[in-house]
Amino acid sequence: MEIPPSGEKPLIMLNPAANRGHVEHYRALIRSRVTPEQAEYVEASSAGEARERAVSAAQAGREIIIVGGDGSIHEVVNGILSTGQRVPLGIVPAGSGNDYACNTLKLPRDPAAALERALTGQLVESDAGMVNNFFFANSCSVGLDADIAVAANTMKKVPFMSGARLYYATTLKQLLFGYGHCPHLSFTVNDGTQNIDVALQHYVLLAITNGPTYGAGFRINPTADYQDGLLDVCAIHHVPLPRALRLLPVVQKGEHAALPEAVFYHAIEIRVESPVPMNMQVDGETSSVTSCAVRVLPAALLIRM
Repeated sequence: MEIPPSGEKPLIMLNPAANRGHVEHYRALIRSRVTPEQAEYVEASSAGEARERAVSAAQAGREIIIVGGDGSIHEVVNGILSTGQRVPLGIVPAGSGNDYACNTLKLPRDPAAALERALTGQLVESDAGMVNNFFFANSCSVGLDADIAVAANTMKKVPFMSGARLYYATTLKQLLFGYGHCPHLSFTVNDGTQNIDVALQHYVLLAITNGPTYGAGFRINPTADYQDGLLDVCAIHHVPLPRALRLLPVVQKGEHAALPEAVFYHAIEIRVESPVPMNMQVDGETSSVTSCAVRVLPAALLIRM
């Protein structure tokens, strides 16, 4: 798939805080390509800057390349989709998790190879999602995993805490010390043919994803397909803590499909309600809500791959 060129320079954005601030190699790679590609290069260093620049670029019909992690991608995706425009998006994964880039889209982890794909790759359509007033590329969830995302954002400041080590450590911490906060939820799933109403029950988590993994590789919805026009939903019923600790490595490897505690759905829309405020994570960004309305946006993104 190709779209006519806009005649405008592509925009390459680097998050200088990505990769724990070790971005010299990424910066050098980008600068070596700026002139040959007739691109504009900027570093988005403040919160919300990548989104604002993505809005301006998308409104002008410019291609965008983001060099950063899941949070940077989240900002850029929200910028693009908020304009209603469809512009090519290239991604160079440079974060601690890289779930959407590397596990959903299967983009290379090597920076030079990823940059080449982002500049010259073929355009591929990818579904996205919308929850309340936010868009997401990869995941939205409530429950223990959202509590983990809140804790992970704090523990990122600890030396050597990044990637799978960060998320595994925070998962164990929340299981041992925060498991009592797992939510009671009711929800309605529209799978495209019927509405499925689920009455209020106690859950460990409810995860809604476009791709198979989140949290730096936890395979929560292992069969998810980012091009099928559906969101994958996994709801895990509350179990005693010793059982939850045994389930953790099973879920991490995506081997929980046959477990009685795990229930899976496909959805074009899902509405989740809680009687009390709960944490929600959207591509790793967190907030507190009592309800969330989620829907799929089929083929909303054009990714250079």
